[in-house]
Amino acid sequence: MKSYARKNSLLKLSGCILLGFTILSIASCTKTVRVYSPPRLDLSQFGRLGLISFSDNAQPSMGQYATNQFQNAIHSAQGAIPIVELGTERNVLRNIGSNQLDSQAMQKIRKQYNVSAIFIGYIVYSDIKTNVDLKDYARLRANVNTTLHATLSIKLIETKGGATVWSDSVSWKRKLGNLNISEHSGVSVRTKGYEDAYRKLVPDMVYDITRDFRGRYVTKRVDK
Repeated sequence: MKSYARKNSLLKLSGCILLGFTILSIASCTKTVRVYSPPRLDLSQFGRLGLISFSDNAQPSMGQYATNQFQNAIHSAQGAIPIVELGTERNVLRNIGSNQLDSQAMQKIRKQYNVSAIFIGYIVYSDIKTNVDLKDYARLRANVNTTLHATLSIKLIETKGGATVWSDSVSWKRKLGNLNISEHSGVSVRTKGYEDAYRKLVPDMVYDITRDFRGRYVTKRVDK
């Protein structure tokens, strides 16, 4: 019985050694290289692009700030892409004599502004949310956190027929403050500034939503 168990152990050990040699042999025949992966969407195929100023439900300056950030991100990702700033959606509709951005309005935009596609974006800030974490009711220990949530949605619509050729949406949040309550230290408040919280969310959201326009390097295994 002992002889059989010893033989079985030797067989298992031999199998592990053989597997190790096989893996080493395969690894010695391959190497890793960094390969450039182009953007998922090449904007140069559209020619001149139009950019309507993004709208938002906070301050008017936030929409324009996000528009500028987005345009900079596009040029940083793909170079000299021709972009025509068209102004606000209201002004564009007034200039072309339309009430909404439907397919007919897109054709008018194409004719008046000479653009083959336009970007339209919206920022929606949610109400500031408060989370109460009651750690010890008897000793009056609790944490109160306040967080601002925001969502950026953008579409690229071709002006010949009004079809959406690309769209994406990202959501980010930012912690605004923390309030601690305890029987020993009383109430202590730490804030990160309510005034600039809306603005500081914008660059992160813009960078996230423009990932399809950026090329990147990826690591791949190839035969030697």
